[in-house]
Amino acid sequence: MSRFRTDLLRLLSMTMVLAIHATGPYEYRFLGSHDFFSQDFLAVILNQLARFSVPVFVSLSGFGLTMKYGSQSLKSGNGLSGIQVPAISFYRERLYKIGLPFLFWSVLYLAIQGKLKGPWNQQWPLDLVPYLYRTGADYHFYFFHIIFECYFLFPILLWVFSKLEKLRLPLLIVSFLLQLYVSSPAHIWFDGYPRIPFIFSAFFLYWQFPFLLGIFFALRNLDRSSMDLPPASRASLTAMGQGPSTESKRAESSGKIRKAALVFLTLLSFAIVLWEYIFWTYRSDNPGDFNHFTRMSVVIYSSIFFLLFYLWPATSNDSEHTDSGWKQRIAHLAGLSFFVYIVHTWILRGLQILLPEWMLPVLAVLIFSSFGIAEILHRLISIEWIRNVLGLEKRRKPSRARAE
Repeated sequence: MSRFRTDLLRLLSMTMVLAIHATGPYEYRFLGSHDFFSQDFLAVILNQLARFSVPVFVSLSGFGLTMKYGSQSLKSGNGLSGIQVPAISFYRERLYKIGLPFLFWSVLYLAIQGKLKGPWNQQWPLDLVPYLYRTGADYHFYFFHIIFECYFLFPILLWVFSKLEKLRLPLLIVSFLLQLYVSSPAHIWFDGYPRIPFIFSAFFLYWQFPFLLGIFFALRNLDRSSMDLPPASRASLTAMGQGPSTESKRAESSGKIRKAALVFLTLLSFAIVLWEYIFWTYRSDNPGDFNHFTRMSVVIYSSIFFLLFYLWPATSNDSEHTDSGWKQRIAHLAGLSFFVYIVHTWILRGLQILLPEWMLPVLAVLIFSSFGIAEILHRLISIEWIRNVLGLEKRRKPSRARAE
């Protein structure tokens, strides 16, 4: 999967996170009316359509980190079985890139909410601990806790998957089955079986499969790239009638079949997610009881959505040698997504006060204003450590194609 695709998937996932938060209040109204020809049901559709977003973010984290260290290992001649992640420098880098923004924004949000006023006694710092680990300074900060746990375990997980090449797929299958076993409605279906005590929703156990899915397919990506023929060899095969010219029709036909299959599976899995949601709305009056990311249906839907991007036939944008304006804009906006994730909830609160009955306008303004503020700060702030603390990505260097 190319950098363009991961950027596009990252940007799309971020936009869908905004959709989830903007549509949340309308879920309660739909539960009260079950009006399928209303703005409330449209909000439900958008909310469920967007459920792939956070699991895909986790998969992209595993994919990106594995590609980084796997590529380094291949370039050094060690192969994929020799991948090494220097733990100390890795943790230091993650703390700098993710830990500092988390700490800064957590303290700022807690201060805005008046939770830092005291009384400053011995109990005061202990009362703040849950906000920095389990509760979060804002309701969406649970993602930091998920990703911190993924980062903590990444070196050992990558080592296991890189060393046990023949066991990668069995390990992934076991991970998938475990994910289903701890995802709702497993607590109902497997009520008579031993249950793992629930810890809290951001615990790694409930997110391990998306992360391992990213690691698995990154290693597969690297396996394929390491076996690619050099340009000279491809040219000679083409000249002998054994290259792309003789295979183009067959590849085009198989590509169409693959596209149709991927789209069908994605739509089918989404339909199951939506059906399950509607099913439970008749049995509970609180979406918080059943509308989780860790649902069996969402696990399958988000995995298929990730594979939609991974397995989609190659396009010109996937080439590192093409550098269209479209490609640059996607990469740039994807680089702003971390900051957008952090700050968008405060913008949303204001919009929902101003436009409480207008879901789509609120969502549209939320998207444009969140990315707009990120763009303004991106242009104004050039000092790298300040950018990092705010959650702005390090400025990317011009690509080779553009520089030439």
